[in-house]
Amino acid sequence: MKITINSKEEEIEPGTKLSEVVKKIREAKKDEPMIKSLIQKTGEDHIVFVLNGQIVRPPEYDSIELKEGDAIRWVHPMFGG
Repeated sequence: MKITINSKEEEIEPGTKLSEVVKKIREAKKDEPMIKSLIQKTGEDHIVFVLNGQIVRPPEYDSIELKEGDAIRWVHPMFGG
């Protein structure tokens, strides 16, 4: 089954939950300097996940089964002045 993650097409198994994709993304990004710093300072990565244009709250991740063509975007906070 095909979905897109940050505009990149990905193949996933039917029945995959959003929480599984969230876990995979968080694992892949945990060593990026900004994410690593946020985790060290706050205990969280503060990544926000958007499914088909709608922000998804963390308590909903496990209840959402992804469908063919779904589009997931993830963003993290940017700092600067």
